[in-house]
Amino acid sequence: MMENYLKDVIDQLIEDALELKKNANDEFEKGKLFGYYETISKLLSQAEAFGISDKVPLKWRNFLPEELLSNIS
Repeated sequence: MMENYLKDVIDQLIEDALELKKNANDEFEKGKLFGYYETISKLLSQAEAFGISDKVPLKWRNFLPEELLSNIS
C-alpha cells in the first residue's frame, strides 16, 4: 500500500510540476515551481536515505529536480 502511495504522489507532483513549467510566465507560477522543486527534491532524497528508492517509479528514478528550474526566465 505504501508503495502505491509513494508512486502516486511522486507521479502527480512531477507531472504537475512539468506542466506548470511549460506555462510559468509570472512570478507567482515561478514561485510555485520552486515549491515543487523543494518538495520533489526532498521526497527523492528521503527515499534514497531510507533505502526505498527502488519503490520510486522507474520513469522517475533518474529524474533531476533541478531540471524544473532550468531555462525559466
